[in-house]
Amino acid sequence: MSNRHIIYILALLFLAPAACFAQYLRINHLDSRTDFSFDLNHLYNYNNYERNRWGGGLFLQTPLRYDKRYGYDFQNSLRTTAYLGWGTGDKAWKYGGDLSLLFPHYDFRRITLGYRHDVEQIGGHSFYSYNIFNTIENSSYFSSRYSAVDRLWLAAELDFRGPGVVVATLRHSSESLLFNAKGLLFPKIDAADSRPKSDYDEAIVQLLWGEHWTIDLQAGTALHHFDNSREPFARLVAQYSNTLKLNNNWGNLRLYAQCGTTLGHDTPISRRFSLGGTGGSYYYFSNTLLTLRPNAAMADSYAHLTAVYTVGRPLWSNALSHPTPFLQLNVLWGALRSYNGLSETGLYILHNGNAINTELQDPDPTAETLMLFAPYYGIFEPALGIDQLVRWGIIDFGVSVAWQMTPKKSLLHSDNFFDKFAVMCVAKLVFDNK
Repeated sequence: MSNRHIIYILALLFLAPAACFAQYLRINHLDSRTDFSFDLNHLYNYNNYERNRWGGGLFLQTPLRYDKRYGYDFQNSLRTTAYLGWGTGDKAWKYGGDLSLLFPHYDFRRITLGYRHDVEQIGGHSFYSYNIFNTIENSSYFSSRYSAVDRLWLAAELDFRGPGVVVATLRHSSESLLFNAKGLLFPKIDAADSRPKSDYDEAIVQLLWGEHWTIDLQAGTALHHFDNSREPFARLVAQYSNTLKLNNNWGNLRLYAQCGTTLGHDTPISRRFSLGGTGGSYYYFSNTLLTLRPNAAMADSYAHLTAVYTVGRPLWSNALSHPTPFLQLNVLWGALRSYNGLSETGLYILHNGNAINTELQDPDPTAETLMLFAPYYGIFEPALGIDQLVRWGIIDFGVSVAWQMTPKKSLLHSDNFFDKFAVMCVAKLVFDNK
């Protein structure tokens, strides 16, 4: 299928009636108490491993016993989802599903049992789900380091009738890396690319506090079948996200802050933190470094701050243009853990499951090693842009530029102008009637 056909199909979706802009497209009649819908998010995705990923997903929710005192959204319900996907790059099928019981009137709000056979970005720490209509949040498009995952999980959600919601998850995963020090591995295309599997048993507790705070604690053990070694690990991530409206129509200030750390020296590479950005892209993404190359950095501890100020009034306003300037600052710090403290560099031994050697001792000459770098000396990235410069149909286009600033002693520093500078298009879907 050509790129022209892909663009045409996506354009049909984006130009569909307004009722279809939600994640789910209703299949059965709207008067039915059972919601049977097509999940648009599974229709198409893209990343540097699967390339174009096509598929479909189904959603079904029905009341256990309909209570006329409450609306549809407040019924005790049975919910189930299922999806299927195919990657044109790896030539492999992915699938999964879950079954949930929902109890909206009780503190014990939800219980879910699920399974998935899929690929997963290693070191992921974003709490934003993929959304086909919100591409600006989907910076994972540019990642190429993935694991093959077979995962069974059981989750429960508790709501304490206040600002706090707790989601507790137990899960078992069988995983294998889909890359090595030389590049990507495609087991479905070449059996020689198959990697030994590791089993992960994990407990995850996530606290959602109001609309702005998320705290996520993950702990477990990894069993590597190739040497029968077992390593415990844990990691903690905290995130704050908020948009503040300034008085007197001075605009708004969007804040995004996230920090995390692993515990111990033997954390598997898939449970560390991938800090690569979207450098090399001509498209603007939020909550990521715009000049840092994908897969360029990984850390055991990190802190990331994004602050975006958008002016309150456009420079002018008409049917085709509402140019609104914005100023952004990204700050990123990260480090790799060694037995002597925190470091900027390290080696990961891929063949035997050993953790990072941050002291750069000579590795086993037969080992397959991957060099890792962390933004130990920090990265500052100011950016300037104009949003809503041109409106075409339901898409607002703008432009932005970003500049990377790193100390010369950092191994991530480059003297090449084009490695530090980025010019990007800003594109957002708009669903209003203006």
